[in-house]
Amino acid sequence: MIKSAYPQRLLSRETAMIWFRHLEKCDYHGVKRRIESHIKVSQYMPTIAELYEQPVEETTILQTIHIWEKEGAERIEDERRNQRKRPAPPWAR
Repeated sequence: MIKSAYPQRLLSRETAMIWFRHLEKCDYHGVKRRIESHIKVSQYMPTIAELYEQPVEETTILQTIHIWEKEGAERIEDERRNQRKRPAPPWAR
C-alpha cells in the first residue's frame, strides 16, 4: 500500500524488513488505519514512529473482579452463619 501510494520513493527490501521487524507485533488493523490516514494527509512517506501502534496487552482485571466478588459473597455468607451461632450481646436482648 505504501509503495503504491508513494511511487516516487524507493522502498527497498532492507527498508521493508526494518519496518516489518518494528511493526510485526502491532495490531495489523491499527497499523493499516494509520497508513490510510497518513496517505490522506501527507505527500511524504510515513515513518515507523507514525505507524507504530502499541501492542495491546491482555489484562485479567475482569477475572480478578469476579474472583473478588465470589470471595466477598462467600465471606458475607460466612459472617451471616457465624452471627446466627453467636449469642446476642446483652444490649440487643
